[in-house]
Amino acid sequence: MTAFGVACTGAVSGTPNPPAPVASTPHGSTASSTAPEAALAVRSAGYQLIAPIQRSVAVWDGNSVYIAGGLDAAATTVGGVFAMDPTSGRLTPLGSLAQPVHDAAATMISGKLYVFAGGAGAGTDTVQTFDPATGTGSVVGHMPVALSDLAAAQMGTVTYLVGGYDGTRPRSEIYATTDGTTFSTAGHLPIGLRYPAVTEVAGRLVIAGGLGPRGPVNDVYTFDPSSGTTTLRAHLPAPVAHAAAFTLGGRVYVVGGRDASDSALTRASEIDPSTWRVEAEPPLGQPIADAAVAAGRRTLLIGGWNTSTSSAVLQASLRAETATASKGSGGSTSGRGDGNVYAAIATKRLRPSVANDPSFVYVPNGVPGTVEVIDPKTFRIVRRIDLGYRSFPEHITPSWDMRWLYVNVDGTNELAVIDPRTGKMVRIIHGVEHPYNLYFTPDGTKAIDVAEYYDRLDFMDPHTWKLIKPLTLPCNGPDHLDFSADGSYLLISCEFDGTVVKVAVKTMRVMGTIHVGGLPVDVKLSPNGRVFFVANQGLGGVSVVDPVSMTVRGFIPTGSGAHGMAISRDTTKLYVTNRLAGTISVIDFSRRRVVHTWNVGGSPDMVQVTPDGSRIWVSNRYGTTVEAISTAGGHVIRRIEVGGDPHGLAYFPQPGRFSLGHNGVYR
Repeated sequence: MTAFGVACTGAVSGTPNPPAPVASTPHGSTASSTAPEAALAVRSAGYQLIAPIQRSVAVWDGNSVYIAGGLDAAATTVGGVFAMDPTSGRLTPLGSLAQPVHDAAATMISGKLYVFAGGAGAGTDTVQTFDPATGTGSVVGHMPVALSDLAAAQMGTVTYLVGGYDGTRPRSEIYATTDGTTFSTAGHLPIGLRYPAVTEVAGRLVIAGGLGPRGPVNDVYTFDPSSGTTTLRAHLPAPVAHAAAFTLGGRVYVVGGRDASDSALTRASEIDPSTWRVEAEPPLGQPIADAAVAAGRRTLLIGGWNTSTSSAVLQASLRAETATASKGSGGSTSGRGDGNVYAAIATKRLRPSVANDPSFVYVPNGVPGTVEVIDPKTFRIVRRIDLGYRSFPEHITPSWDMRWLYVNVDGTNELAVIDPRTGKMVRIIHGVEHPYNLYFTPDGTKAIDVAEYYDRLDFMDPHTWKLIKPLTLPCNGPDHLDFSADGSYLLISCEFDGTVVKVAVKTMRVMGTIHVGGLPVDVKLSPNGRVFFVANQGLGGVSVVDPVSMTVRGFIPTGSGAHGMAISRDTTKLYVTNRLAGTISVIDFSRRRVVHTWNVGGSPDMVQVTPDGSRIWVSNRYGTTVEAISTAGGHVIRRIEVGGDPHGLAYFPQPGRFSLGHNGVYR
C-alpha cells in the first residue's frame, strides 16, 4: 500500500472535461525494430469518475483505492469518500469525512483512512479518520500546526508529511507519524514548499518541484529517514508545482503540474536514483495538474485540472517503445498482459552510471575458491581473485544500483565485493550466512540472502547488511527466485522436494506453496508478468506456474537436467540450459515451445546474454570451462579453461534500470 496526498491551487472554472487518453510518444522520430527502450506511458485507465474532482486525496489499500475530499467542478470543497475498484473503475460511495477538505494529505493506518490538515479555505490542523467498514468519519487529533498544500508518502509503518502552507508562508518541516495522531519532526527542507511532488524509492523520499516563497522551483531533493538529512540531488528541466510523482521500474517520474503562470503542463521527467540524472520524457497527450496519485498494483492519476476540473482516471506504466519487444513476449496469448516487464533490457544501451565500466565475465569456481575475470573480446583471463580453497563462491551478483558486484561465498558466510570499474576485489562483508544466492527487491530496499543450507531467506538491509527478518521456508533446498511485475511478491524454487513457494515482499511472510515435482531450479517471470517459468532439472523441462491460482499451467520439455535460464535481448525467447544433456534449448514465449536445441556439450549451468544479444556465456558446472556461444546458430565460439566447479558467472555491465541480483537479472 502506498499513500499520497495531492494538493494544488489555481483557478477552477468551467465544465467537466470529457475523458480523453493521455499518452506519451516514443523518443525521437523513428524507432528501432531491434532495440526498444522503456518509455513512460500515461493513458486512460479505461474508465472515469462519476463527477469531476481535483485536489483530493487517494490511497491504495488492498483491492480498493479510497478517494476523499477535494474540489468539485463548481470549486466547492467536498467531503465524500468513495472506494474505487482499480480494475473496473466501479465507484462505491462510503460516506463522508467529518469535515470537508481539499489540499490535504492521506494514508491508511490499521484499516482506516487518515486525512491530515487541508481545509475549505484556510488550512486546519485537523486529523480526521474514516472507517470504510462502518462508513463513519471523525476528528481524532491535531497536527503541530494548521496546514494545507502538503504531501504524504509512506515507508513501512511510517507516514511522512512534507511541506505545506500555514496561511502565511510555505513550510519546510517533514513530519513523521506511525499512529496518525502523534508527530515528530523528522527533518527539514532547505526552503519551505507548497504542493511538492513526493514519492519513495530505495528507502528515501524524493521531493521534486513545489511552490517556494518566490514561485515554482525545479529542485529535486532526497530525504533519508535514517539520518534525517535532506540533500539536493538534481534539477528538473523547468520549475513546476502541483505535479504528480511516482516510482516505476526503480526510477522516479514527475509528470504534469503548473508553471509560474499557473498553466497546466504536459511535461514529464524521469529521474534515475542511482545517478540522479534527469531526462525529459515525451510530453503527455494533454496537460494535467492537481491529480491525486494512488500506487499499488497499478499507478493511477485520479481527477485533476487542465482548463477545468477533470473526471479522468489515468494509468502510468512502462512500455516498450516498439512493437518488437511486446509482440509475443508474454507467456500468455490472452491479451491480459500489461506491457513488457523486460522492456528496459531490450536494448544495447547501458545506463550512464555503468557505460564506462570495462566489460568482463566474472566466473566463480566453487572448489578452488577463485573468481576468474575474463576479457570477452580477447577471451583471455586478465585476473584471478583467490578466496580460499573450498570457500565455494557460488554466484556473482550485481548490486541493485549496479555499483558493486557481490561474490556469494557460501562456505565462509561472506560477500566478497568487486568494484566493476576496475574488476578488482575491494572488501569483504562478513556475517551473511551461507549466501548460496543473493537477490534485491525491485524497489532496492531489501537484499535477500538465499541461505539454502538452512532452508531460509534472510531479508537484509542492502546498505548495512544487518538482518531485517529471517524467514524459514516450508520446503527443502531453496534455490532461485524471481519477483512479480509489481514487486509485491516472489516465487522461489526448492530444489530438493519439488516445491515452489510464494512470499510477500512487504510482510516477508509465506503466501502459498505449490508442488511441481522433480527438482525445480531457476525461476523467470514471463515478459507480460502473468506466469513464471521454472526450470525443472528432475523433469527435464520447464514448468509454467500461475502465481495467482498457484497451479501448473503447462510443461515444456527441453532436455535432461533443465537448470539455468536467461531472457534473450529482444525479450521474445528464453534460453534454457540442460545440464545433464549438454544442450541449450530456446523457448519462444509466444508459442511456449522449444524452437531450437543446441548441442554444446559439457554440463551447461548458469547463463548470461551479452549486451548486444549476439552471444551467451555459459558455465560448465561439472567441468572446468566456460563457453561463449553464438545466438545465431548455437555454435560454440570459444571454450575457456577457468578451474573446477564453475558456477554462477556474470557478464557485466548489462542493459537495465536496476539489478534484481542472482548472477545478473535486470529490469
